Parts: sequence; structure tokens; C-alpha cells
Amino acid sequence: MAIAYFDGRFIDESEALIPVSTHALHYGTAIFEGIRSYGDGSRAAIFRPREHYERFLRNAAIIRMKPEYTVDQLIELTIELLHQNKNYSSTYIRPLFYKSETAIGAHIYPGEKLAIYTREWAPRAIPPPTATATISRWRRNSRLSVPAGAKISGLYVNSALAISESMERGYDQTIMLTTSGEVAEGYGANLFAVFDRKVVTPPETADILAGITRDTLMHYFQSRDDLTISVESISPEQLLKADELFLAGTGLEVIPLVSVDGTPISSGDLGPITRDAAQWYRDLATGKIDAPDGWLVPLTAD
Repeated sequence: MAIAYFDGRFIDESEALIPVSTHALHYGTAIFEGIRSYGDGSRAAIFRPREHYERFLRNAAIIRMKPEYTVDQLIELTIELLHQNKNYSSTYIRPLFYKSETAIGAHIYPGEKLAIYTREWAPRAIPPPTATATISRWRRNSRLSVPAGAKISGLYVNSALAISESMERGYDQTIMLTTSGEVAEGYGANLFAVFDRKVVTPPETADILAGITRDTLMHYFQSRDDLTISVESISPEQLLKADELFLAGTGLEVIPLVSVDGTPISSGDLGPITRDAAQWYRDLATGKIDAPDGWLVPLTAD
């Protein structure tokens, strides 16, 4: 029996139901987060929940939500939910604020509800397995039309179409471009390119979601004396000249891309900078190396 937090209560997940007329279901008026905890079965730690929930509340404001929760309260609810589900191994945590009005009409009504549920989710192997990618035929949502950098559920049909189309064409991952043709991001993950000893990631103006994993890895690259990290525009042609390419996100962690549309990236294998970044990220998230204050929130089985 899985427990969810739903509309102010901890209940059996099978009872966490919404009316078919719920506004969020019809118009995509919900915001969400993807958060992970890593554990060994008896103890675990949530990775950067404060930053996730700070973004959660910022995004809620974009679609006129007025949640009655603070970041600290959301973290406490998450800890309690993990305890109730005995989630002391690696776990994916999905909080969702959704517009709960049941009236017909696309305009944004007042009133929203909170749900949080969890799933056991084993981390990827280290070193990470490689993947192929294609440049999607679907362009990334433009910030001139929608708040492209927010985790609003209705916007993710863009990503769903892109990754589905790419997989149907035989590729593992997708790379999305902006409407003006510059590189934006992957599906649910930010993109990094390595040129010699320089690591580049697209700017927020490229209609990306500025991910928390992206921010974490930028800290790592800034700490290395032998590398520089730069936020700058990348053209599709530049991708093919990179020494290494990889995607990074909470759910996907670090995924090395060894080819784009059939063209190998450098040697066509896992590169050393990507390998080291993946290992560092796993060690950080699992507490094997010191993390900045507040980045790991521990919980232990009773």
C-alpha cells in the first residue's frame, strides 16, 4: 500500500482521486517538481529539497496560485511521506499543485490543492551508460509565448512530443532547439558541451528550464582549476565539434551523448569529463563527499 499526501491528508494513493472536470486536467494548470532521495534501505537523504520547493512556490505564483505552505512545511511533509512509505532506498518524489476548480473555461480560477507521491527509483549505473541523440523536429516552447522556464504541467506536451518522436526514429534522447535555431535542452534535462577544457551550457534566454542539477554541476566545474564553465549560446553545428556532450537532470542524472543524428561526438564513447562529473554528482547526492549546508536532508528508519 502506497501512501500519498493529498488535499491535506496522508491517504492510500488509490484514494487520491480528482473529479473528471478538474481544471488542471483540461487546461494543464498545474505545477510540479521532481525531487530525489538516495538511500541504502535504512537511511536516506533528500537532495536539495529547499531549492526545489523554492522554485515550486515561484512557479505557483506564475499561474496565480496562493499556496498556504512554506518551503519548510513542504520539506517536513515530504520527510513524513517518505517515513510513512518506508522510502529509505533511492526514491523519486513528485509534488504537484493543481488548479482544483471544476468549471469549464480556460481562464485561471482561484483555488488549488497539493498532492505529493513517491516512487522507488534506482539510480543509474556509474559510469553512466551512453546514449544516442537526435535534434528534434519540435522546437522548444518560446518564452515570448509562455513561461518556458517554469515547470508547468501543460507545457510538457512539448517535451513529450519531442522525446516520443525521437525514440520512434530510433534514438535514445532528444535535443531541442529554440524557435530561432539555437540549442536549448533535452527532454527534462539540461545540455552541456565540452570543448577542450571549457564546459558550455546554454543560457536561460535559450528557453531552458534552469535546472537544479545544472546548477549543481556548474558548482563542480567552477571548483576545478583545470576547467572553465561558460554560459553561452550553442549552435547545432557546434554540437558536432564538441569533445563531449551530456544531459543532466534530476530524473536522468548524467547521460553521455555519443552521437547526434548518427554523427559521432569525438571518439563516440564516454568522455573523461562527463565520467568524472557523473561520479562526483553521485558521490555528492549520496553523502560520500561533503555537500554545502542544506543540500542533503537526512532521514533514518525508525
